[in-house]
Amino acid sequence: MTDYSKEHFGATVRENFTIRQDRSAAFEHAQLSARTHLETRSLGHPDFEDLEVGSKRSADMIAVFLDLSNFTGRTFWDDPDVTADLADAVLSGFIETVSKFGGYPLGLRGDGLFAGFTPGPKDFTAVMALGACAFALDAIEREVNPWLESQGLARLQARAGLDFGPITFIRTGSAHNNEINPIGFAANFAAKCEKIANSWEVVAGQGLVGLLPDERHFLEHERSPKRYTRDHETRSYKFFQCRWRGIVPHLPGVIRALDGSPTSEVKTC
Repeated sequence: MTDYSKEHFGATVRENFTIRQDRSAAFEHAQLSARTHLETRSLGHPDFEDLEVGSKRSADMIAVFLDLSNFTGRTFWDDPDVTADLADAVLSGFIETVSKFGGYPLGLRGDGLFAGFTPGPKDFTAVMALGACAFALDAIEREVNPWLESQGLARLQARAGLDFGPITFIRTGSAHNNEINPIGFAANFAAKCEKIANSWEVVAGQGLVGLLPDERHFLEHERSPKRYTRDHETRSYKFFQCRWRGIVPHLPGVIRALDGSPTSEVKTC
């Protein structure tokens, strides 16, 4: 079983940032090696990689968006190379965290990561998705930010949004230029939750919250519900703030028990 802590997250960010800031020959060699590795390990979900152009497949999934909030201001003020290297280093930490919690990093969105957690037991998968968000925010706040200050760099801020529901994966484009595109309300609403969240907040849709029998960690958001109207019919959909700091103390044991396996491989007893 493997351990993974906020110190490991911090080390990933520090090491990646330092490597990317180093312009020596050693860096060029490391960059070349990394490129060779990445060519065989692009982000995505293995259950959908075999899709042909125009074909699609659907699955229930927890969609997660992890984002560096207020990062646009940082790109305005700071050196572009430093900003890009820092975003790259933190996103590497996000990718590592999602994988450790049994999810799949599906794609980068500028200064954020889109990820998916495929349910084995749905309640357990929901806990792991929330855990990944809580872990990442805690690690940035308590491990990465003190290091940034020691380097004379401004602190980071982060937020997350997530929801659960069916998502359709379709390979869009031509035979020579294409990409797998996840489409569905859960993914769209998770992205909306992330945009609604302030810095250091995790916001979840009712589809995700409904998977968990214990709602003590959730508080309905002051802007909830979201209302959708069509053909004179209006329906409501709630979303919630997650009290994620109460989850953090329980995460190390969960990571050890999962041991890097995808949540879809976890079986109920």
